[in-house]
Amino acid sequence: MRTYFFKNPWWLSRFYHKAIFQIQQDRTIYLTFDDGPTPEVTPWVLRLLDKYNAKATFFCIGRMAEKYPEILNQVIDARHAVGGHTYRHLSGWKLTNDEYFEEVEKGMSLLPETKLFRPPYGQIRLNQLSLLNEKGFQTIMWSHLSGDFDGQVDLEKSMEAMKAAAEGSILVFHDSTKGFKNLKVLLPQVLDHFSNLRYSFKSIDQNDLN
Repeated sequence: MRTYFFKNPWWLSRFYHKAIFQIQQDRTIYLTFDDGPTPEVTPWVLRLLDKYNAKATFFCIGRMAEKYPEILNQVIDARHAVGGHTYRHLSGWKLTNDEYFEEVEKGMSLLPETKLFRPPYGQIRLNQLSLLNEKGFQTIMWSHLSGDFDGQVDLEKSMEAMKAAAEGSILVFHDSTKGFKNLKVLLPQVLDHFSNLRYSFKSIDQNDLN
């Protein structure tokens, strides 16, 4: 099982200083969803977000967008933001730079125009990150990871970390079949918690990151 933090340590954003881990915005939480679009799961997420008048950012795998364009269109029609997550969900650590950029660009070509990108597993070499930055991409990491993809996740610890998120935090969930069971537990509680605190849920606007 992959090791991960529910809340990223402070030094990680210093190491990947050209990536975005948090957005300075008062009383705002940024919900993000990786690995979709997925039948049943993504539409469920969209209905729940609509219930809370919440906007989010969906980092889509290219082959999933290619397979389920009608679900991608549901995300876009609901006025959520979309970003790339490579074509096949591959780690930058395991690919040459040329192979990685091909994966990124192929995935991006199946999405509406966007410069938002999230590396699968958060695994990207510093030179890959720098070159993406030079090409105008905005690499979005996260401050909090729900762990919903993990069948053995401690949901109580995950929820505790999510609820402790500060304003401007970027939270990661997954609109995938693998994470759906845990997502159905975690996401409604997060939406309830921050709604009760009068926080807004906004999508990531790439124009605000320049």
